[in-house]
Amino acid sequence: MTKTIAITGGKGGTGKTLIATNLAINLANNGYKTLFIDCDVENPNSNILLGKSLTTPDVEKESIAIYKPSFLQESCTKCGICRSACYRHAILQFPDHFPSVLEHMCSGCKTCQKVCPSGAIITDSRIIGSQYFLKQAYSNLDLLVGELNPSEAISVKIVEALFHYSDKLSEKANYDFIIIDTAPGAHCDVEKSISDADLVIAVTEPTPFGEHDLNRILDLLDVVGQKADIILNRSNLTHYQEPLRSLAKTRNCNIIGEIPVDSVVIEDYAKGLPFVLDTRNFPAKSAFNLIYSKILEGITMEL
Repeated sequence: MTKTIAITGGKGGTGKTLIATNLAINLANNGYKTLFIDCDVENPNSNILLGKSLTTPDVEKESIAIYKPSFLQESCTKCGICRSACYRHAILQFPDHFPSVLEHMCSGCKTCQKVCPSGAIITDSRIIGSQYFLKQAYSNLDLLVGELNPSEAISVKIVEALFHYSDKLSEKANYDFIIIDTAPGAHCDVEKSISDADLVIAVTEPTPFGEHDLNRILDLLDVVGQKADIILNRSNLTHYQEPLRSLAKTRNCNIIGEIPVDSVVIEDYAKGLPFVLDTRNFPAKSAFNLIYSKILEGITMEL
């Protein structure tokens, strides 16, 4: 009965990863076996917030490869069907010349291979990124991180590989919770990350950009048939709270908590210390603990 919670947001810099890491730590500290998946594969930084390195011997690293076509000139008739079928225009072919592939534009969909009438396209592969698995990053907490290689563009393939690997992990570990830190924005990586979640939490901030991009992520959630609870982070940063509250009411979403700007959080962030592990009492921690209680109360009713 693993429960999956996706932490998302329409824009970067709202504190999405900060919320996700501290939620995962709190669950683990309260005895729940938890898997944290960092799906922000173009800029993964959950390990930094957790104070963990991805280059130590106890981290399991695997390369992630996708299909690429390889052309057999002795079989190719130069018909151009593969080029016409490639929706990403990754196959380059001039008249009376053999085709070639622009690797960084290829999504690995295999359409070219399927439509080739002469069997001239065989399977090859190329590495586009890596995944890192750290067992027991903290007690009861495992960490899975994906990273897209520089200059690559097919980031959703890394996200898909992470979920494929997490399914294998779940079969063995019997996780109580999986916490997903999605990429910012409202695109295919995020859609893949939130579609099957039991609970989606959108993190935003009291700014016009925060309002605009919260609306975007709520639109995407509507498309995939999901609803979201909202956390208003840095809630006292500006005086722009009311438009966010009005938007939440209009979109039939609950704001489950507001976390104020707090210098202690900034200090802990710089140290690589999840702020829920700070023994001091401070406003942001108190606000977060109330949010944690609401999340736990709502989602564990089905456990």
